Amino acid sequence: MTMKLPILALLCLLTLTTHAAETTLIGNDRMTNWIYTPTEKPAPSKTYWLVVGVHGAGGNGKGACDVASWAGDFDDVIVLGPSFQQARPANTNRPNASSATTSSTTNTPAAPRPAGMPGSAYQMNGPAHEVKLRELIAVLGRTWKLHPKIFLHGFSAGAQFTHRFAFRNPELVAGVSAHSGGSWAKLEGDDRINPLARSIPFVVSCGEDDQGTGGPRGTRPRIEGAKLFATNLQSLGFTVELKTWPGIGHAQTGEAKAMGKALLEKLRTEQAASKTVKP
Repeated sequence: MTMKLPILALLCLLTLTTHAAETTLIGNDRMTNWIYTPTEKPAPSKTYWLVVGVHGAGGNGKGACDVASWAGDFDDVIVLGPSFQQARPANTNRPNASSATTSSTTNTPAAPRPAGMPGSAYQMNGPAHEVKLRELIAVLGRTWKLHPKIFLHGFSAGAQFTHRFAFRNPELVAGVSAHSGGSWAKLEGDDRINPLARSIPFVVSCGEDDQGTGGPRGTRPRIEGAKLFATNLQSLGFTVELKTWPGIGHAQTGEAKAMGKALLEKLRTEQAASKTVKP
């Protein structure tokens, strides 16, 4: 079922869903976003986890970065696959990357953005894209009772968005599953790791043969960048699990998705256990 509605009016669409597994939503940016639910309507007694699966460059939200099935694996999980307009820096080393459209924004960044990759790009958690995701979360929350924190999963450019969104919105994020990112936040500079987000657990992975980059000239190969990012997180007291995949180039593996799913299951179990503890 597909309808064209302003993003802030999507509540009407959600209450009229006829296909429980997949619903498409078209917002003000004319881009289609996908929602995957375990049932047609919410159960009044349930509080749902929202998983956001973010696509790579040249992709869209269909399949939610290939984790849409999690909505069928758990009876309390909704999966959102947002689609983001895409911009590319002038100097990249990204073999076989498909063409992308330029992202426009009327918002002013709340913090400095690094040179090379446009600050408006979704990979950099550009303001328009950050606002879009927050709006989608708010709209879903009007129909589905959601946990106050979301779970983020992303591959490639999607990994770039997810970890930066978490650093800029730590109060909204329960966990991050980020794989094969073309660039990562650092300890210093404009594109910094936010130490106030250290309560958020991360799982990170990359193929050992992934020698390309998704950032401006001089960006480390993805495999080196993933290792350095994990090391930097650990140095700041974050909980992080890093895995690398022998013989794998720039591809999202089943093992990478399994890492994310395992972290989600852990968070669900911990949350359920906390509810049974008497004050």
